[in-house]
Amino acid sequence: MAKFTDEDDALLEELGVEIEAKATGGRTPREERIIAGFEEIQRFVDEHGRSPQHGEDRDIFERLYAVRLDRLRGLTECRTLLEPMDRQGLLEGGEAASIPAADDLDDHELLEALGIDGSMEDVTELRHVRSTAEKRAAEEIANRKKCEDFEEFKPMFLQV
Repeated sequence: MAKFTDEDDALLEELGVEIEAKATGGRTPREERIIAGFEEIQRFVDEHGRSPQHGEDRDIFERLYAVRLDRLRGLTECRTLLEPMDRQGLLEGGEAASIPAADDLDDHELLEALGIDGSMEDVTELRHVRSTAEKRAAEEIANRKKCEDFEEFKPMFLQV
């Protein structure tokens, strides 16, 4: 699009056309992203009639929205920005139900929060790796040499 010059301004003034200055939102790109993310969560609530929830059995987008909502609830800066738009009361509920910070959890609690069974087998147990004895036996067979005078011993093998 061409730049707006003084000549264009003078011409529009002669024609009696008033130009409205574009109103800028006055929001930073970060604030715009926060608002857009919150609007996505609100659309989810409108469609499903409930707030997004954590859990392996949930849709990936629902899980993302649940994490995003927990984060928005936890940041006071985001809460103050979004409270005027919160028509569903999403920012008030669920503070106690939010997932605690990962630094506050021990390994078992963290695995449980992620929905992973903590009783999995030890990582150091190698199940699909052959032992050294099995490797040596295979190498011994591979290193065998062909018997050049096998015809001399063949009748003995046939008797067995």
